[in-house]
Amino acid sequence: MEMSPNTDCSALLPRSLLLLFLLTPFSQTTSSAPTSETSLLANTTLLFDSGAPGYNLRNCSCSTPIQDCDEALANSLCRCHTVLRSALPPAGLREPGQLTVWVKELWVLKELLNKSMIGHLRLSFCGVNPVDSQYLALLGLQTLRIHSAAPEVPYPNQEITISPAAGVAADLEALSFDLSSFHMTFLDVAVMNGLSSLKAYSVLGPPAPTFSQHFPQLALQIALPPPNTHDEDASEPAADQNLLITFVY
Repeated sequence: MEMSPNTDCSALLPRSLLLLFLLTPFSQTTSSAPTSETSLLANTTLLFDSGAPGYNLRNCSCSTPIQDCDEALANSLCRCHTVLRSALPPAGLREPGQLTVWVKELWVLKELLNKSMIGHLRLSFCGVNPVDSQYLALLGLQTLRIHSAAPEVPYPNQEITISPAAGVAADLEALSFDLSSFHMTFLDVAVMNGLSSLKAYSVLGPPAPTFSQHFPQLALQIALPPPNTHDEDASEPAADQNLLITFVY
């Protein structure tokens, strides 16, 4: 299957770096037509650009389903407050539960989500102009849902499970591999355009401190979680653990 030039992730892999490819199946769901799944799930944290001067953020806690990109409905039915752009955490978010982000401007992805630790993420593209290809780094991502509000796109709703299959996960855990902290997902945000089906593959990469040496194109400084101080028998520091890297495009 041919891939367009702006979605060819293999170009990011330097020839000098030997990586162990994991045969990790991904569970994927794709819908080519709008369905009832285009609404925000209940009991979800919702973030979106407020559109006010200064490009601040609205942070909402929603207990009822909200139609994607309906900011007026979210402000009416959810508990919302404004977060100043200058107050966004520089190290990213820590959200193990369900997080939904409505995207109109890419600064939300760059300044809010990049390098965040998120378990379950839903991205809804509510903008007008198509999104250019660039990569977003996420730690510990397990499920990803993508919605595009653009009219007549072939793939408006997609979902993919990023966690390794049970057998692979068991092997990694046997090696004391912390999937929540050392599983990094690189997401090509162009998938929000809804023009192609989601694809993904995983590789076992280098230790976090040497990541930028092997992947200079990504220019990312990885902030590792603190070491597990309760493990007295640990023979190696957490920083020496290899990263499990998944590319979604």
